Amino acid sequence: MPEQSRATRITLFDGLGGRSSPAAPRPLPAIVTTTPEPQPAAHGVPDGPDLRAALIARRRPLIEAALETIRPNLRRDGGDCQLVKIEGDAVFVRLTGACVGCQLASVTVAGVRQRLVEAVGMPLRVIPVE
Repeated sequence: MPEQSRATRITLFDGLGGRSSPAAPRPLPAIVTTTPEPQPAAHGVPDGPDLRAALIARRRPLIEAALETIRPNLRRDGGDCQLVKIEGDAVFVRLTGACVGCQLASVTVAGVRQRLVEAVGMPLRVIPVE
C-alpha cells in the first residue's frame, strides 16, 4: 500500500512539472478612505450611542418585568432587588435585605444581568448601587 501511494504522488507531481509559473499579480488600486461628515439624525431618531440608549430606555418595561420575575426568589432568601435608573447600556440596581453584605451578591448580580439580557435582547451592564 505505501508503494501505491508513492506512485500516485509521483504521478500527481509529474503532471505539474510542465506547468509554467503563474503571472505576477497585478497591484490593487489604491483605496482612498474619507471620514464621512456626521449627519443629523433623520426624523428625530438618534444615532450612534444615543440610539442604543434610546433602545434600552424603550425597553424599560421589559427590564422592570424581568426584575419582577426575579424578586420572589430573592425575597424567599430575605433579600430584594430594585431598579434605580437606566443610563445608556447601564442598569443600576439596589440589592437590599439579606443581599447586602452577602458573599454571593456578585453571583446574584450576574444572574440579574443574564435575566435582563435575555429579556431585552441586547447586552447591557448591571451595576449594583448602595
